[in-house]
Amino acid sequence: MSDASNTERFTGLAETYAKFRPTYPDDALAAIGGFWGIGGPVPKRLVDVGAGTGISTRALFNALGGAASGWEVHLVEPNDDMREQAKAVVKDLPGIAVVDAQAESLPFSASRVGLLNAAQAAHWFDRPRFYDEAKRVLAPGGTLCILYNNRSLFDDPLMAAFESLVEETASSYKRNYRSWDLMSELNALDWAAEVTEQIRPWVWKVPPEAFAGLMLSRSKMRPFVDVHGPDHARALIIDLAVRHANADGTVDILYQTQAGLVRKRA
Repeated sequence: MSDASNTERFTGLAETYAKFRPTYPDDALAAIGGFWGIGGPVPKRLVDVGAGTGISTRALFNALGGAASGWEVHLVEPNDDMREQAKAVVKDLPGIAVVDAQAESLPFSASRVGLLNAAQAAHWFDRPRFYDEAKRVLAPGGTLCILYNNRSLFDDPLMAAFESLVEETASSYKRNYRSWDLMSELNALDWAAEVTEQIRPWVWKVPPEAFAGLMLSRSKMRPFVDVHGPDHARALIIDLAVRHANADGTVDILYQTQAGLVRKRA
C-alpha cells in the first residue's frame, strides 16, 4: 500500500471484515475469467493484491476452476492482522500462497503474472507506482483487474441516510472518499492493448445486525466510533437499519460490482 498508515489502518478489523464483507457476483467473476481467457497463451498465475482477508482471492480461485484448473495463486497483503485472517480463509484451498508485500513493490519476476487483481483496495495504493508494477509483472496478453463492490451512496435510501449520519458526526468524513475516474486512468496506460469495464448491479439482503457489522468493518468509520463509542455506534446503525427494513426484517444494500479490465500489449 502507499504508506505505513494505509497498511495499518485495518489492524484490529480483520475478524469483522472477514465475517461481514460480501463476496462478488458469479457473473462478474465469470466476466473477469472470460476477458483473461481471450488474451492468448498467458500464464495461469493469479496475484491478488491488497487482498485483505482473502474474500476476493477465494472467489476468483473458485470462479477460475479451483484446484483442478492448474492456477498458481498468490494472495498479497501487507497488514499482519488481515494476512493472518486470510490464511484461515484459504487454508482449505490447495496451492494458495499468502505473501507479505506492498502493491507498489511486488515480489514477482517480470512478465510472469497472467491475472493481477486488486479488489476493494486500489484507492489505498500509490496508483502510478502500482500501474508501473503491473506493467512489469504482467505477461504480454495478461490482465489487470481493478474490482469493486460499490454501494449506492445517494440513491439507496438506507445508505444515503447512513452516510449522512456519519458525515454529520465526523466532520472529516466524506462519503465519496474513494471516488475517482478509474476508467480514465486505465485508458491512459501506455501499455494497454485493450481496456473495458464490466458493471453488475445486484442487491444484498442482510439483517440489521449484519448491516452494522459491514459498516463497522470499514477503516473510515473509526472517527464515528471514536465519537460514540463502539457499543453506541453499533446501536445507532442497527436502529437506522431497522427503520429501513423490509417486511421480513432484512435490509437491502444496493451494489454495483465494477471491474476495470486492462490487457497488456503483447
